[in-house]
Amino acid sequence: MNYNFYPGPSKVYPQIATYFQEAMDLGILEKNHRSDSFHELFASTKTLLKSKLNIPLDYEIVMVSSATECWEIIAQSFVKNASMHHYNGAFGEKWFNYTSKIHPSSEGQEFNISEVPEFKNPTHSPELIALTHNETSNGYAIPESYQKYIRNLFPDSLIAYDATSSMAGYDLNWDLGDIWYASVQKCFGLPSGMAIMVVSPKAIGVAKEIGDNKFYNSFNFVLKNARKNETHYTPNISNIFLLNRLMQNVENIRAIYKNLIERKEVFFNQLNDIDYLTPIITNPEFQSDTVFCLSTDESKLKSIKQVADKKGFILGNGYGELKDTTLRIANFPAIPNQHYIELINFFQQV
Repeated sequence: MNYNFYPGPSKVYPQIATYFQEAMDLGILEKNHRSDSFHELFASTKTLLKSKLNIPLDYEIVMVSSATECWEIIAQSFVKNASMHHYNGAFGEKWFNYTSKIHPSSEGQEFNISEVPEFKNPTHSPELIALTHNETSNGYAIPESYQKYIRNLFPDSLIAYDATSSMAGYDLNWDLGDIWYASVQKCFGLPSGMAIMVVSPKAIGVAKEIGDNKFYNSFNFVLKNARKNETHYTPNISNIFLLNRLMQNVENIRAIYKNLIERKEVFFNQLNDIDYLTPIITNPEFQSDTVFCLSTDESKLKSIKQVADKKGFILGNGYGELKDTTLRIANFPAIPNQHYIELINFFQQV
């Protein structure tokens, strides 16, 4: 038996196999993506997402190929001259570096994992503030209290969140951001190959004012298609169908998030008895609820991984500078509670 704790692509919901067979039986995978059948599927999926994830009714949902594509869409369509990026991990830094290729005047400020980003004596409101809600590389998450602070400090700025390890796991306060994006291979518990953007009316207005229509994935073109229940490229019909069926059957996000928080508390309480593993993020206020990043020494990490492979535990390596001294463990909804009991037992025996 495998216990998959890799932080993405990660464990998919077991019912995915049944949903995929249903898609085959219905023939939806062979339908033209301009057909009525696909239009109905797309519209239904957006409605279900808003209902199950508590997304405001006036926010728009679009589907794209990946979270990486979202970097490009945001830079092209929501920023005229420059954006401001605050990050403390590899993925936030990559977002900034990619944006800088399109807008070289964009600002990037790194902050420490033991604190929140600091805006010292701001003299102007940035066009767009880019933040990683939940940094997959180190397990740092921005607390909601700070999200409220940023919203109040810069009421005129767009705020964009990389929610790749959050969406469909966290009960997000959508009003605190204008652009949220995530790939589906993490908290959604789906195969990789698709991402979701959730966009506020304010951001839509900015995109319309900027008027970017030069690229196949210019947001105005993406939104025009989404409002017709279509995509701007040949869609991943299988993943849209799987997402639809999943949203029909999962609990509301409040119940899902409650379980993740309770599971995290139990896990970290038991982790106190394992002296060779310590959380990278020591302040609970900044600890991710969905990605546990644990530090150990390099030789111990090698032995853990060797034994884990033999016993069927799939654990994430560290990322970037943390690669050789860190374990990353997903706390995603598709993973059963019992698997975490087995994982703690494994750590106690290594």
